[in-house]
Amino acid sequence: MSLLRTLPILGLTVLLFGAACNKAEPKGPTPPPPAMAPEPDAPRIEAPPPEDDCTLATPLKPGIPGSPGHLVVSPRNPNGDSELALLMRHFVDQLREARVLLEAKQAVPKLHPTFRKMRCAWPTRPEERDAAFDGRAVAFLQAVQAYDGKPGQETYNGVIGGCISCHSQSCGGPLDFLDGMKWQ
Repeated sequence: MSLLRTLPILGLTVLLFGAACNKAEPKGPTPPPPAMAPEPDAPRIEAPPPEDDCTLATPLKPGIPGSPGHLVVSPRNPNGDSELALLMRHFVDQLREARVLLEAKQAVPKLHPTFRKMRCAWPTRPEERDAAFDGRAVAFLQAVQAYDGKPGQETYNGVIGGCISCHSQSCGGPLDFLDGMKWQ
């Protein structure tokens, strides 16, 4: 290609590049960077509002992802998961990450603000959302708050113990897995 033919293309490229690079600085505070998008097949878990409005008396919303008839299908569980099962799996992922950070002597995020929602999340078997489950959930969330207050091996194992305590009463499938999560 001759130089005369490429000059207009070069000129347009320089013009576009210059326009993109010479944007005026925004006035006022710089907005925070956008949050990273979750994995495509991972449902987004939102932290509930800070008020203590999540109890056994909280009515569950029908028709939401994870509610009866609206289980969340994923490669991990093609049969679908309930809202509570998704929350627990997310919790396991957060605990694994927290342990890595703790072992590296780094700060860890608080867990209770997100996971306190377990008291008002749709379980796999809705009839099991009863006073016994709620009592175990309250005890578990107290262990989570103790961990948030003083993250470390002892409080981490206290959280795992809360998982085991509840799963030994209902849905015992993950007991061996949870036992393997203990921090020795």
